[in-house]
Amino acid sequence: MNSKVCIDASFLLKLVLPEDYSEKVHLIWTKWINKTKIVCAPYLLIYETHSVIRNKVYRKELTLDEGIAASDVLVDQEIIFYHSPMTAKVAWDFAKKYNRPTLYDSFYLAVAKELKSEFWTADKKLVKNLNNEIPWVKSVFD
Repeated sequence: MNSKVCIDASFLLKLVLPEDYSEKVHLIWTKWINKTKIVCAPYLLIYETHSVIRNKVYRKELTLDEGIAASDVLVDQEIIFYHSPMTAKVAWDFAKKYNRPTLYDSFYLAVAKELKSEFWTADKKLVKNLNNEIPWVKSVFD
């Protein structure tokens, strides 16, 4: 693998919200920053993470101020957003191979594959569905 790493929304949200495995995500993130890893993701990450935070405010799991603060922390992260003309095709290939009902998770996998990077997630269902078949997929549960 290389100096890039791809993350999904489940991983990034644990960086900005107090959740199970947040401490582990903080340790991983700090290690990446110290080793000057380039954190990448599809543009989808922006929409997913901010939507989750807004939904938590709506359901009163976070106050409005907490939601805005978490959103600000998301914006402050140095993440390179990536998309190529082939990303959608690669995402479709993953969705077909792993029988995924939507392409959301597959876009993250596609970006990681295109960048030849590790892909980090905190999505238990996705990890289970991939069945340890992709060696560059890493989870906070390992």
